[in-house]
Amino acid sequence: MYCCPNCFTDRFLKSHILAISSRIGKCDICKSTNITLINPSELLDRFEPLVDLYEKDRTGLPLLELFQSDWNIFGSTSKKSHNKLLNELTQSEATVKQKYKAKFLQDKKNIENWDEFREELMHSNRFFPAGAPDKSHMKSLGKYFGTIIEKGSQKFFRARTNNSDKAFTVREMGKPPKKLVGNGRANPVGIPYLYVASTVETAISEIRGHKGEKVSVAEYELIRDLELADLRNPRMMISPFELEPNEDDLKLLYINMPFLERLGTELSQPIIPSRANLEYLPSQYLSEMLKQIGFHGIIYGSSIADGNNYVLFVDRRLKLKDIHTYIITETKISAEPI
Repeated sequence: MYCCPNCFTDRFLKSHILAISSRIGKCDICKSTNITLINPSELLDRFEPLVDLYEKDRTGLPLLELFQSDWNIFGSTSKKSHNKLLNELTQSEATVKQKYKAKFLQDKKNIENWDEFREELMHSNRFFPAGAPDKSHMKSLGKYFGTIIEKGSQKFFRARTNNSDKAFTVREMGKPPKKLVGNGRANPVGIPYLYVASTVETAISEIRGHKGEKVSVAEYELIRDLELADLRNPRMMISPFELEPNEDDLKLLYINMPFLERLGTELSQPIIPSRANLEYLPSQYLSEMLKQIGFHGIIYGSSIADGNNYVLFVDRRLKLKDIHTYIITETKISAEPI
């Protein structure tokens, strides 16, 4: 029996299969054709540490359900196909039939502490909050959500609405001068960061322009590697399979996954403009902490477009390559009753 990258949603498993196998054919699990194949037994050493996070419990849940809810491992095939694959991955039919529970409790206290800190920062203590997150704890979690974007591997885009028929100059398309910097999702007043996007469409969408307006879009190339904090969707972006195969790392990640999801929400949730000065305070604090830990910036999802947004604490690792002018031909707003 063979499986393929399409059998999984886990990004590490997908790339790992492509890296170690050269067999091409039809997948026995998801029926994909002309695709790289691997015998599931070759992934046994990757799954064993994960299985060890759980213990048998008659009142628990099937291992498949736990794997999906905790790690979102398998693709969109049927439950029957998933169980068939899991049987091969664990080399035990009994594992599939029995019920389990996690050996460790996920830490909800960190989420409660963050929410209390959020309230304190906005409404009680701005500069000396008593409930500030532990920097050392955040640093220990950084190895899970840090990602490297290599030099030359992708382009970045920044958009500005034109004030006249002329496009902005190279100097004007960089981060704004300190004296003109207002509150942003990641930056406080007076501290300039560079906000860019993964696509032209996302960059233009983020400035929330109007139909008929002309927009200058700067195209940047990456001239040095970037180490970014990526909290867009921890269950999708953080793979338990690329960690060192020891219980401590997996345990720490499992326990803190809900907290990482909460931080990801903080960085990407839509903000009502009239509340921005207050609502941006927690994400600004979090960004400052991530900068202190050593990250060059943050990736966060766009709430109004399909691409990704990036905030860069330093812009020296990017070089402005070109400036293009666009005209906004359509804007779309959707609404639903409350």
